[in-house]
Formats: sequence, C-alpha cells, structure tokens
Amino acid sequence: MAGRTELRQAEEVYERLQKLSCLPLKGMYVSGSQNIHELLCTPSVIRLGVLEWLCTRVYPPLQEQFSTLKEFEGEIKIKEMAKLGFELMLCQEGDVDLIKGLVPSGRQLLFMANLLDIIQMAPSVSRDLRLECSSQIVDEAFAACAYENEDLLNEIFSSPHFQATLTPECNPWPADLQPLLLKEELQEGVYQSDQNNENNQHLEELQKISTELHDLKEECTFLRSPVPASETVVQTLKLATTDFHQLIATFTRVYENEFQEHCNHPAPRLSPCGPLFRSVHRLLESCSKELEAVAKFTTTSNTITEVVRKRQQAKESWGGGSLATLHEKIKELKHNYELFLNSLQ
Repeated sequence: MAGRTELRQAEEVYERLQKLSCLPLKGMYVSGSQNIHELLCTPSVIRLGVLEWLCTRVYPPLQEQFSTLKEFEGEIKIKEMAKLGFELMLCQEGDVDLIKGLVPSGRQLLFMANLLDIIQMAPSVSRDLRLECSSQIVDEAFAACAYENEDLLNEIFSSPHFQATLTPECNPWPADLQPLLLKEELQEGVYQSDQNNENNQHLEELQKISTELHDLKEECTFLRSPVPASETVVQTLKLATTDFHQLIATFTRVYENEFQEHCNHPAPRLSPCGPLFRSVHRLLESCSKELEAVAKFTTTSNTITEVVRKRQQAKESWGGGSLATLHEKIKELKHNYELFLNSLQ
C-alpha cells in the first residue's frame, strides 16, 4: 500500500494531466486515490502512453520519430524517453526501469511532475533542443567541406606534373631574364620573412590560448570526471532543492491537517541555520564558481574561433600576385593545372 504522501502526489499529477487534456486519459474516469496511484505507477500500456505523450509535448520531434516505429519496437521508444529524461537532468543515463515503472512510485511521480513543470513553465526547452540539432548539421557540413579540401590538396601536391611545374628543367634562364628573376627572389625572400613572423605571432597566440584552456579545464572538476554519467554540482543542487521543497510542503500539510487542531499556537518559524540550509548554500556557491569557469571557457572558445576565421578569410599575396584567400588560390592552381594538362595532351 502506498503512503498518504504518495497518494496525494498521484492525485495532483492526475489532476494536472486532466487539465492539459492528456490524450491517453481522454474519456477515462478514475476515482479514488489508490486507483489513481495504481494507474500512474503500475506498468501498463496506458501509463506508458501517458509518458510518451509527456515526452512528445516537451520535445515535439519525438512524435515524428515514434510514428515511424512498429509495434514490436516499443523498447526503442523507452530508450529514447530515458535519453530525453537524462538530457533534461531528470534521471540517470539509460534509466529504462523508470520509464517501465519498475522503480519506487515516488520517483515515478516526481519524474512525471517535472515533465509537467517543463511543459507549463519552460516551453523554450524544445526550441533549444532543435537549435542543438541544427548546429550539429552545420558541424557535419563543415567537416565534409574540410575533407573535400584535404582530398583536393592531396591530389594537387602528389601530382608529378605539379612538381615539374615547380621545378622546370629549362635552367639556366637567359641572361636578359636573370635580373628580373633576381628581383623576384629578393621580394619573395622579404615576403617569406614577413609571413614567418606573422606565423610565429599566431603560434604564440594559440599556445597562450591553449595554456588558458588547460587552466580552465583544471578548474572545471566535472570535465575531469572519469564516469560520463556522474552527477554534477547542478544535478546535486537540483536534488537538494527538490528534497528541501518536499520536506517543507509535507511539514506544512501535516501541521495544518493533524497538529493544528490540537493547539492554538501559530505555525512555528523555521530556523535559517539548519544543516539543510547550509548544504544548499554551499552547493549554490559551488554552482556559481562552475558557472564562472564555464563562462571563461566559452569566451576563450569564441576567441579561438575568431582567430581561425580571420586566418581562413584573410587575403594574402601568394608569390607576389594579386590578393586572394587560400580557397581562391587553390581553385586558381587547379585551373592552371588543368590548362597545363590540356597543353600536354
């Protein structure tokens, strides 16, 4: 038999589901705290449908994914819902027993209540998840472009004709061309010297940024955790505040319903110096420090991105010619190489 607290929690979750017009519960009338508790906390098709409806309301793209699955692929739905709960920091990674209803009823009701809170108070969660998916597509496109450029460079520099173009066999040059070539060699030497100085400066900047990143990584203890699913300070803080809220709510209800009628005294004042308050305060300080470290890490990452972007988009004079970016110069070399092959044929 479930306790009075769990029965009361089950009634609250059921009322909130009815207010949101939950489809699996539409047209269903359940009376009695014990019956409601069995409906929400006992493994069944209806309970699994309620969880599926909650997850698709939090993250709508799951609806399209679930619609393509067959009936015998229900285990995939359970794993996806457990994955969503882990990404929202509502459960452990791969906690399929929570989705199946094989854990204590208190955890099940708390999980459903947290999903309802997200639906009613934080509609931006689904938008953030869509932005994360779109950024992943952009990263994949950027990686594909990098692979194509790498293949093109390998093809150009491994070609014997390209090597013959760099080192022609018609040496020595005629006497009337030697002064012109001498000037070009001097200009090229000056340009290479300037370019080497600039490269050294960029290398020093990157080494400095790498040192700062290493220091930030040492400060962020959660980045050094050997277990990917270990709890961070944010998760611990969330659990502590949730327990604190439940303790206060339970004490208030027990006092109003059972103790107040036996005495005429007002409700007692809670001391702010208890161990639970100190624990929450300590966790808040740790969370603040980690957020500052994450902010520094984000700023440093943006600086690295800006340095690389300027390096890729900067126009330079390649061999004393016109200004062009690296990508434009590669295209020009490829065109000249094709013209050279055509002339040989």
